[in-house]
Amino acid sequence: MRRLFVSLLLASLGCAALAVPASVTVRSGDTLFRISTRTGVSVADIQRLNGLRGTTIRAGQVLRLVGPAGAATPARPASGAVPYTVKKGDTLSAIAARFGVTVAALQAGNSLRGTALAVGQRLKIPPRTRAAAPVRPPTTEVRVVYRYVRVGVKDTPQALAARYRLSVDDLRRLNGLGSFKHIVPGKKLLVPSRVPVPIPPKPQRDPVTFKRLTPLNVPMQIANVDLRWRSTLVAPVLPGRALVFNSGARVGELARRSGARVLVNGSYFHPQSFAPAGDIVMQGRLLTWGRIPQALAITPDNRAAIRPSATALLGRPLDTTWTGMETVIATGPRILSGGQVVTRYSTAFRDPALFGRAARSAVGLVSNRDLVLVSTHAKLTTTEMGKLLLRLGVRDALLLDGGSSAGIAWNGRAVLDSVRRVSYGIGVFTNYTGRRYAR
Repeated sequence: MRRLFVSLLLASLGCAALAVPASVTVRSGDTLFRISTRTGVSVADIQRLNGLRGTTIRAGQVLRLVGPAGAATPARPASGAVPYTVKKGDTLSAIAARFGVTVAALQAGNSLRGTALAVGQRLKIPPRTRAAAPVRPPTTEVRVVYRYVRVGVKDTPQALAARYRLSVDDLRRLNGLGSFKHIVPGKKLLVPSRVPVPIPPKPQRDPVTFKRLTPLNVPMQIANVDLRWRSTLVAPVLPGRALVFNSGARVGELARRSGARVLVNGSYFHPQSFAPAGDIVMQGRLLTWGRIPQALAITPDNRAAIRPSATALLGRPLDTTWTGMETVIATGPRILSGGQVVTRYSTAFRDPALFGRAARSAVGLVSNRDLVLVSTHAKLTTTEMGKLLLRLGVRDALLLDGGSSAGIAWNGRAVLDSVRRVSYGIGVFTNYTGRRYAR
């Protein structure tokens, strides 16, 4: 009778171990090991599901025990394979990440030649190896980034929602749609995606510092932007809610309307229509395109670079133009490259007035996390402006529009206002907590 009681007790404990709750509240005295023993979910999986880098937890903390597909991540045996049934939306790489194994190990263990899966397909999950245990390198983190995707011919609202781990209603609300009757092939929809990005270094100074300096006895207004801050956003600032031709505003007016911490005038535009002359990407969307050959390009995790424009080379944009970028501003010519003053410019810049003495604005990089915005009403040549920026420690720089367009504002007020209205400005926003986008 005693043996029967023990057998029933062990059986009941085994059944309880399979019923993993969606989450658990940490009790006083709990450790990750105790919770793992109690729930049957491994310590590594608890850390992965909750973004924990160590083992420190606190009483009252709620920990997830269920993976993103809605099923509990089972405790892995020391040896032997675990059965798994493929669900809608599963991919081989997602399953490999969920169980801490490699795609190659899944393929080898299931005699798969490719990565195609079918709903209901049975897989054998091989045991973890030490090499496969880390889910992602410690130098990266996962962020939610929003992007626009084009609706395919066979796409349905249900399939789209499942693909991006949303409910149908969430997908509809995210895109401001009253119903899904407006979803047709070719239409672009906003969707979230989880993107691994480098963990930013520790900030070195305030998000933005503004000062007046006189390198080589030339008065200049300078804003230094520390892009290591996650809450810093650099974006085009338009005169209205959208880019409307035949409209413009002075730099001081753009600063007051937008609330940007610092704002400098943008690049070139048609004097009558105010249409920008080069590529502009705002919140991951290509607003305009043109033949200016280089641009300042910034990712949603604030890595900045000066890059060539494929649009200028092809003479037209593609869906892949500026992929991964949140903000792009095509301008120039390039006056600094790798710490050297540039004196030969692209043939795209033909206006003789560009190379004479004029008020100047420019954007430059000390590193991919250190952005510099500069403006002066002193009349300088392009080469002189390059030498001044080099004196300020800038290594790579592009001219912005100059002359009567040159201006810069700080804390909503113009320090140097533009004489005329400009097509747009470049604003720096601090304490930004909204969505981040990628093209």
